[in-house]
Amino acid sequence: MEAPAELPDPELSDLEPPSPEPSGPELFDPSRDPRADLAAARQAAAKDGKDILLALGARWCPDCTAFEDWTRDPEVAALLARGYHLVTVSVGTERGQRDQNADIDTDFNNPIAGGIPSVSVLNPEGKIRFDSADGEFARARKMTAADLLDFLKYGR
Repeated sequence: MEAPAELPDPELSDLEPPSPEPSGPELFDPSRDPRADLAAARQAAAKDGKDILLALGARWCPDCTAFEDWTRDPEVAALLARGYHLVTVSVGTERGQRDQNADIDTDFNNPIAGGIPSVSVLNPEGKIRFDSADGEFARARKMTAADLLDFLKYGR
């Protein structure tokens, strides 16, 4: 004899499925203190010798959210974990705004002039090794995680 089919619970039928948990902190969080984040990254880098990956962008920017998605790619995540301390800096909360934390942009050779997200690889002392000041990621939504991997591996 077959067991009767289980009927759906009418109390639960209108419920939405649970949203997946985010897989890490939100990048380009405007409430973060980028100076404190950079200081912590420099301190950690001084101990472990890893470089610092400084990314400037915004939550409203589709190219920046593409960059954020890349950081969840298994190969990118592994490379970041092995060799970098990731620091992200919000440049604005309103569409088109790029003047929040302008002092950070200025301190690191104005990398957002070429577009956002901008990415700078810093040595453990916080000096620029190379960056995307030429706008390499300004069209990130049309790129892939492999483009970020190449940039990090080959310095452009």
